[in-house]
Amino acid sequence: MLAGVGRETVMDTTSYIALSRQIALQRALGVVANNVANLGTTGFKAQSVLFETVLERAGEPRTVAFVQDVATVQDPSPGPILPTGAPFDLAIQGPGWLTVQTPAGERYTRAGQLLRNAQGELVTPDGHPVLDEGGRPIVVPASEGAPTIAADGTISGRTGMLGRIRLVSFTAPERLRPEGSGLLAADEPPIPGAPGSLVQGALEGSNVKAVLEITRLIEITRAFEGTQKMLDTHHELTRRAVERLGSVNA
Repeated sequence: MLAGVGRETVMDTTSYIALSRQIALQRALGVVANNVANLGTTGFKAQSVLFETVLERAGEPRTVAFVQDVATVQDPSPGPILPTGAPFDLAIQGPGWLTVQTPAGERYTRAGQLLRNAQGELVTPDGHPVLDEGGRPIVVPASEGAPTIAADGTISGRTGMLGRIRLVSFTAPERLRPEGSGLLAADEPPIPGAPGSLVQGALEGSNVKAVLEITRLIEITRAFEGTQKMLDTHHELTRRAVERLGSVNA
């Protein structure tokens, strides 16, 4: 009886290990597919999944290793600077993030496709105000015309200086959490005065490398199919073993 239970446990364990890998691969496939979908998204940062091995006892003295995805992290490397000529388009050269105010609190972005709303505030396409160094919305009245934005974020109009855009950095930018529309949330306080500089009339493109991501898609798909074949083989062997055991007992 105990020997039979042991064989059943080993057979089940094989399926559990394979299924844990398929679940992890499915998660990785979703992340890579999202990267490919955002090839043309302004300021988008490619993401990847972190995996770790989870050890479980499978009868003394053995252990088995399961696969588990523990986090999704960003690639903070810069994307290409793409000139647009639009006065409210801003690209960040080097480290740094724009700070915007949302109903959920401050969020951060490198998607610098900004607009001037009816109140003259500098906002994102979703209407979230961009903040200055004092944490206030930046107002650029229409009467000031098209402003000049210097590399250090200083905004000047017809009447002089109107404000300075707040640039921040993070000790671990790869841990920023995407929340959609190019916005990211942070679990750590931002560091004011990022060393990056602003480029007016340009946008930062996505840093996703198309060839690399397509290759990863193929690799993940093949790995998933290979694991499925292993599961099918394992189930077939189990079926044959049960049939043989049944014929012997009969």
